[in-house]
Amino acid sequence: MVVGDDRQRYIAFVIDGGKTDRRGMIAAIRSAFSKKEYQEIKPWLTVFEGDEGIVRCKHTGKERAIDILNGIVIGEGKVRTVTTSGTIKKAKKRLYEHG
Repeated sequence: MVVGDDRQRYIAFVIDGGKTDRRGMIAAIRSAFSKKEYQEIKPWLTVFEGDEGIVRCKHTGKERAIDILNGIVIGEGKVRTVTTSGTIKKAKKRLYEHG
């Protein structure tokens, strides 16, 4: 295995003014990404509680994933990314510090 090929990024987000459940958030993420982007970036909802969550993606698609996530609208609310990290531990820490 070549080091660096499977690097991940963890993008923490909050939903401002809206609510959904885990299934609703997964559906919103899947529909926001094109099929090609979904296959290349490989977004995955790793944590979701209330109106906060963390999406894991490939490091090479981090910027595009942030753009797409920030464009998701859920009901009356809008997704807003808070931070990005190379580890889920740090992403969780920053997310809960923010909230």
